[in-house]
Amino acid sequence: MNNGKSSTKTVKDDRQTNIDYSSAIAEKLAKAIEADDRITSCCSLSSRALRDHLPEICQTVVEAVTSDTTETETSLSLSASEHGKGGIEHGYVRSIQEFRPEELVREFFLLKQVLVSELKPKLLADPETVINKMTQIDSIINRIMENSFQGYARVRKRQLEDLRQQVFLTKQELTRLVADHQESLSYLIHEIKSPLTSIIGYSDLFLRQQQNESSPTTDLGHIKQVLEQGRKVLRLVNDTSEIFAHDRDNFPLKAREINVCHLLEDIILGVKSSIEAKGLTLIASCTPESLIINSDSLRLQQIITNLLINAIRYTQKGQIELTCQVMDLETLEIKVADTGIGISASEQKHIFEPYFRGAKSRHNSTDGVGLGLAIVARLVTAMKGNIELNSELNIGSEFIVTIPLEN
Repeated sequence: MNNGKSSTKTVKDDRQTNIDYSSAIAEKLAKAIEADDRITSCCSLSSRALRDHLPEICQTVVEAVTSDTTETETSLSLSASEHGKGGIEHGYVRSIQEFRPEELVREFFLLKQVLVSELKPKLLADPETVINKMTQIDSIINRIMENSFQGYARVRKRQLEDLRQQVFLTKQELTRLVADHQESLSYLIHEIKSPLTSIIGYSDLFLRQQQNESSPTTDLGHIKQVLEQGRKVLRLVNDTSEIFAHDRDNFPLKAREINVCHLLEDIILGVKSSIEAKGLTLIASCTPESLIINSDSLRLQQIITNLLINAIRYTQKGQIELTCQVMDLETLEIKVADTGIGISASEQKHIFEPYFRGAKSRHNSTDGVGLGLAIVARLVTAMKGNIELNSELNIGSEFIVTIPLEN
C-alpha cells in the first residue's frame, strides 16, 4: 500500500520536475526569439504574448524524450492530445500576431536548437539511443509545427475571406456611387445643354438680323462674344458627355461603307479657316485615292478632327501633316504630325487622361480643357484600334492611330 502511494508521489514529482524544466527551456527559447534578427514580428509583442504556448510545447517534447514512449507511439498520440491542440492554438495566435510563415518556421528551428542544447545531459547514452531520441525530437517538433501551420492557415483563410467580402461590398458601394454620379451628371448635362442650345440659337439669329440691317442698333462685338463663349461651353458639355458615355460602355458604333479620302476632304474643309488664321501649312494625303472601308463614319471623323484641332491648337508656326493609308491590307493607319510645342516624356503617359493639360499648354492659355485626346483614345479603343505618340519638346508631336479594317 505504501509502495503504491510512493510510486504515485514519484510520478507527480517527476511531472512537476518536467513542468519546471519545460518552463525554463521556454524562457530561454523566448529570449532566443527576441534576439533573433530574422523574427521581427515579435518586436511589438509583450513578454506574455510572445511566450504564448511555448511552455506547453516544450513540455510535450521534454515528456516524450524523458519517457520510454517510442517515436511512433508519441507521434500517433500527439495529434489527439491537448499538446497537439496547443500546437494548433499556437499557430492561431501567431497568425493573429502577424507572424510571417518563415518566422513561424524559424521559431521551431530555434526550439530545436534550445531543446537539444538543454537536453544534451539527459541524452548521455549509447549512440543508438541518442539517435532514436534525436529522431523522436524531430518527429515531435515536425508534428507540432504541422499543427501550428494548420491553425495559422485557418486564420489566414478566414482573414482572406473577410477581406474578399469587404472588397465585394466596397465594389458594390463604389459601383452604386459611380452610377449615381453618372446619372446626376447626365441630368446636369441635359439641363445645361438645352438652354445653352437656345442661347446660341437666339444669339446667332439676332446676329444675322443685325448684320442685315444698314445701321445696327446693337454692338455686335458683345453678341459675337456671347455666341463664341456659348459654343465653347456647348463643346465642353458634348465632350464631357462623350467621356461618360464611354465609361458607361455606352459608345455605340454604326458601321457602314465609307470613302476615307472623301471624309478627309470634308474634315479639312472644316478646319481650313483655323489653319489659315494661324498661317500654318497643312499637307494631307490619302492612299489609295479610292480608300473604301467599313467603319463608323462619325467616330472616325471625330478621331481625325480632334487630332487635327489638337495639332492646330499647339502649333504656332510651321506645318501639320495628315496621312491616311492602308497597311498590309488589314489596318487603316491615320497619322497626324505637327511642328508644335511638343510634349515632355513625363507628361506623355498622362496625355490621354480626361482634363489633363501639359505645363506648356496651360502656360500658353489655349482654349482647350484636355478632353479632345481623351475622347480620341476612347474612340480608338471602342474601334479595337491602337494609338501611339511620338513627341519631343519644341520640335513637335506625331500621333499614329491604327484601326483594324474588319471594324
